Amino acid sequence: MRASFDYKGFAKDLTKQAADFIPEDIALKHKKAFLDKIYNYTYIAGQAFSNDETIENSDTAKVLTQIISEWTFHKYIDLLRSDIPEIYHENILQKLAYVAFEMTKEATIGNLTQDEMLELVEVQLNKAYEKSCRRLYENGQISKAAYLKALNLSNIKLMKEKLCHNVKVKKSSKGTFNCTLAALLLGFVVIVLNILHPANPIIMIVNAIVVVLLSGYIGFFIGVNKNRN
Repeated sequence: MRASFDYKGFAKDLTKQAADFIPEDIALKHKKAFLDKIYNYTYIAGQAFSNDETIENSDTAKVLTQIISEWTFHKYIDLLRSDIPEIYHENILQKLAYVAFEMTKEATIGNLTQDEMLELVEVQLNKAYEKSCRRLYENGQISKAAYLKALNLSNIKLMKEKLCHNVKVKKSSKGTFNCTLAALLLGFVVIVLNILHPANPIIMIVNAIVVVLLSGYIGFFIGVNKNRN
């Protein structure tokens, strides 16, 4: 039985969400092309998962589609910020989408947990990205400098660093009280969302992100209080 769902509408919804998070430097020069690319890759992934008989239900198909959509978002940002000519971007994105598609399917068939699947996809996509850039360099299509710059770009890593910086700013100015309050409020909001929308596939992604954030904050909280003592 195919896990059919409205992948066209889903692609539109995710593209609207992407528009809210697109970095200013990307939006300034590439907004329309960027969002068109996100829509196209999300649509294609959704269509493939919707017609895949190995995917048991529509919720799973939506989650897998969103994973590919989000990785396309981050790696396309990296490519646009790199010195790799735009003529090569599409080929790299296609390879990454294929790897993500295969890895998410294997993870689902292998009954991996969501965290295990996300880790598997991240590792394999980074390998595929590095391999694609290295091939361009070895073929003389890009310079060594462009190759190294592309490898050092990571929009996901940048987002994590910004989060850590914001936490440190709060720590130095107001201690841990406001951070703790924010963490509690975040946890409460997520609990409410799970109660109101238990079957929403987006909630599954939110849960995974929140677990990582709260785990990081616990370590931060312990470290702060240890230093104080």
